[in-house]
Amino acid sequence: MERYLIYNFLGRANDLSDLLPSERFATIAGIIKSAGKYVEIWDGANIDTLLSYPKAVIKDVERREFYDKNVSLQYRQLLKQERERILGKDFDVILVNLWRGTGFKFSVELVNSLKESKSNLKIYAFGQNVDRLREYIYQVAPNFDGLIYGLGYNSVEEIVKGSAPEEIPNMIRLKNGKVVFNKQKVVDNVNYLPDGIYNEEIYKGIRGKFPIYPISLSNEACPFQCPFCMRPASYGTVVVKKEILRVIEELKVLMRNYNARYFRIKDSTPPYLALTELARAIVKEGLHKQGLHFSAFSRIDVGGAEDFKLLKQAGIDALFFGIETLDDGNSRRIRKQYPYSRLKEILERAHNAGIFVIASFMCPLPGETRESILNTLVRLREIKPYLDSVLIQPSGVYPSTEWHRTPQRYGIKLSPNYMIEATVYPVKYILPIRYWKPFPFTYEVMGKKAEKVKFKDIVKIFEYFVKKVVLDVGIPFGVQDYDFIGATLMKEDPYKFTRKIIKILTKCKYGVMKGIIDKAREVN
Repeated sequence: MERYLIYNFLGRANDLSDLLPSERFATIAGIIKSAGKYVEIWDGANIDTLLSYPKAVIKDVERREFYDKNVSLQYRQLLKQERERILGKDFDVILVNLWRGTGFKFSVELVNSLKESKSNLKIYAFGQNVDRLREYIYQVAPNFDGLIYGLGYNSVEEIVKGSAPEEIPNMIRLKNGKVVFNKQKVVDNVNYLPDGIYNEEIYKGIRGKFPIYPISLSNEACPFQCPFCMRPASYGTVVVKKEILRVIEELKVLMRNYNARYFRIKDSTPPYLALTELARAIVKEGLHKQGLHFSAFSRIDVGGAEDFKLLKQAGIDALFFGIETLDDGNSRRIRKQYPYSRLKEILERAHNAGIFVIASFMCPLPGETRESILNTLVRLREIKPYLDSVLIQPSGVYPSTEWHRTPQRYGIKLSPNYMIEATVYPVKYILPIRYWKPFPFTYEVMGKKAEKVKFKDIVKIFEYFVKKVVLDVGIPFGVQDYDFIGATLMKEDPYKFTRKIIKILTKCKYGVMKGIIDKAREVN
């Protein structure tokens, strides 16, 4: 029987979401198992595995240099230990999840070491970094047999069939040293995918995960093509909606088999009225009486028709809206054009229904001006009563986005070594941005051409905007949708819970985090 391993190395947790169960891992395991193959998930993004690392390893995984001779003996030992552990299980195929930041370098070095020991071992990459960086990963990691972007379900189905490399969809590969893109195929069989597997026999490390379970309502494609977003390129633009009865069956399986009661709906753009349909089905089935709690994403342009009161009744307690800017000019440039009056009305209805409303903003955007910031701040004061939390980040430029493909059009300048620097850039959302490494790009702001803009200029504008929003406008900052559900599970104030988690993870106090996760699993 062919043996498969789904491997994930985190190295350091930077956010509560790092420690949640992965629907993608669980579903891929289900696909492999249903094909009659042996499969294990080694998900290193769990608190028990993180606790096992010496402090020197935590420090070394954050190095950006590959094959750094200055790494600690403990790092080298861990690399050797993981290689021997994998080889000892005699796997035939390994699917490696590539994270941004801390897990990336170790994973690449491990793959190279495995290939040196067993050259016929098939190793494929998937995950966040593949979606973001795609073929450019081959500049630092040429030993992967393929780079799988998007959900990867179609790709894995062909791999387990033994299909030829050129027949595996949504995969990038090297052929005679040249990058080749296989055909792209929409994941259109969402109603027939096997149930995700979260049992401890297969999903190693699940006991060390915070018990908020992911569910999806579609193939997670997005019909909108915002110039800063990589999702259309990796997941496609054709949305295939999952039948609500299928979603209900998945919920029942998670509740019955894993005692799941707390969920995160993953779709960044849920299909039109899908949340209302789900809520209606939950209430009809009486599942809302069993203590279910959900968070979800929504969009102003498609989410306005949702029945927010029904959503709240069904247990959808938190909604995340990607607003990004309230300036009309900026909105046009990033293709988030909808009447401000409509936005205000939707946020008000969601808030009045008792839903915890979260909005994200990007500042500065390429082309940001004093006037555009002022316009956003003025309107933020008006919608303040309807916002429970804001998330703010400066603009990032990722491969496979329009900003990267046509940077001059948006006043963006990429560094000469952009691709290498972007591939290993360590994103650390829980740290203040002034402590981040300089971006491998700049963009026009405050009337200054991109060539004259430094990283410190972007940081200065960002910090000014955050200060105005939090201190002057008075909107709480930093509570994510999953933070709210986590706080609900723990019966804690969401703001205090979020600050506590940030403090714990920033200081790598994994023993304290283990106590929280153990308690969460007992409560759940």
